[in-house]
Amino acid sequence: MELLTRYLAAVDRISEGIGKAISWLCLAMILVLIYEVAARYLFNSPTAWAHESTTMLYGTFCILAGAYTHRLHGHVRSEVIYNLFPTRGKAVLDLLTGSIGLLVFGVFFWITFNYAWDSWLMREVSSKSTWAPPVYPFKAMLPLAIALMMLQSLVHVLRNVAVIFDLQSLPPQFYSAEATKETSDA
Repeated sequence: MELLTRYLAAVDRISEGIGKAISWLCLAMILVLIYEVAARYLFNSPTAWAHESTTMLYGTFCILAGAYTHRLHGHVRSEVIYNLFPTRGKAVLDLLTGSIGLLVFGVFFWITFNYAWDSWLMREVSSKSTWAPPVYPFKAMLPLAIALMMLQSLVHVLRNVAVIFDLQSLPPQFYSAEATKETSDA
């Protein structure tokens, strides 16, 4: 059980770390856009790369933020119906949706992995501008983001199983990353 608890905490830490790290992409996007606006309106010299680079950065930010958002239970849920259920009922709903999600993510992973792999093999570049930046590293973020979502979904599924079967013998770290963080900081 100790190994499983450490797995849950590790996935939570990975999701948290990536979520915080990619937040810096927002700053990069802002700086690129400030540069573009200054170049265009102050010096009458627009860039060929700013729009496309911010699009790639924003796409990377959005897809990699998924696991972090899932860790915080930040994705859309119909709270009106969900809150009608007791704790175990909520865990059953979360278990069902999490299990379905894992299956869907598995299909998405397979599709995006092949998509990214083909792009990587041909060293694909963008055809949308004269700048022609490589797009294969950004396409590789798709299966990575889905793999992270699958790991975080599995964490939620395991925690919901523990709630459903009332496994009170498990340590508090099993149930939440916050408890894990508090005990590791102590």
